[in-house]
Amino acid sequence: MKNKLLLTLIILTSGFANAQDINVFTDANFRLHQFNSGVFEQIYYQQTQNIFLGNDYVCYVDSKGDIYVNYEGDNILLAQSYDEIDVTDNLLVMRTANVIRIFDRGIKHILTSNATTYSFGDSLVVFQDAIGGYVKYYYQDEVREVAMVVGDYPLLNSHVGSNVFIYRDNTGNSSIFWRGGFHDLISTNRPISFACGQDVAAFNDPVNGTFVVFDNGYVIDAEQQHAQVYACGNNFIYYRDNAGVNKVYTEERVTELGYDMQNIIVRDSLVVFNDVGTSKIWYNEDIYQIYNDVVKNPQIDGGIMAYTNKWGGVSAFVRGKEIEITRQKVEEFRLQGNTIMLKYSRTAFAVWWNGKMYDY
Repeated sequence: MKNKLLLTLIILTSGFANAQDINVFTDANFRLHQFNSGVFEQIYYQQTQNIFLGNDYVCYVDSKGDIYVNYEGDNILLAQSYDEIDVTDNLLVMRTANVIRIFDRGIKHILTSNATTYSFGDSLVVFQDAIGGYVKYYYQDEVREVAMVVGDYPLLNSHVGSNVFIYRDNTGNSSIFWRGGFHDLISTNRPISFACGQDVAAFNDPVNGTFVVFDNGYVIDAEQQHAQVYACGNNFIYYRDNAGVNKVYTEERVTELGYDMQNIIVRDSLVVFNDVGTSKIWYNEDIYQIYNDVVKNPQIDGGIMAYTNKWGGVSAFVRGKEIEITRQKVEEFRLQGNTIMLKYSRTAFAVWWNGKMYDY
């Protein structure tokens, strides 16, 4: 395992699958502007009440309270009121009373008008319908039934990952949905705490005393004893074993991170942590050290971590490279996909995209 010390440099990064190249900001006159692959464009001319940004869309609540989605240059009316809006890279999920709507690749769907509970990932939405008590899920443009449940189904956010979710029936049988089908995990009425990620899941087996992972279709005992803590990211599982060693499991390979780590963040493709006062990052089975800086206010997306540097500007870890974006102090920044929006003042903005700076 390589332990890499990063020198600060400017590089031109290549495109990254599943990342996106849009960002937004509101100017001094409250007009909403979009940056899209090197081009600035005004998409709304009045003050917005709220803004939500996804992989290939901008959702905003206009001055009247209507909810619009800007998608491929068109402003699409989604609804006229909402209680909650949640975004992933690919899905926008909106609840108004008991109505669940989604926006998926340019298409609006109403999943149910009678939701009792719901949760969501990057490609799916799981919910219980009050009519009949059916637990259902949306996946690849279709709504399907899992089972009829008497009473309220205990749907937990930790049971839903980007592309997977756990279903546990009233007899204690637990299975995981992955790529259109269900896979058996365990049968027991004992309490279990599941964690889900992109195409992975993990849990402590209360019957056999092992730490179990589901990894792209396979159920494997990763440790012969329970893990102390665990969390899932994009196709990896971070955990602390019974001896206190912090580890990352990916595709049947294990990386040891060490003992006594602090401020651990497991998100997207990264594990970020402090080790004896030094900021380190696990990414793609390597460990990187941030050189001559302390990570503050980190934002993580698509294998990138942007953070406030020691000058009050912004630096970033970009898929294995440390980059100084700017030393100029910023009021605000936003990482989204391949872009970092920088707000220097009410009238001065810029966007970093694929190694280049675009000034507005």
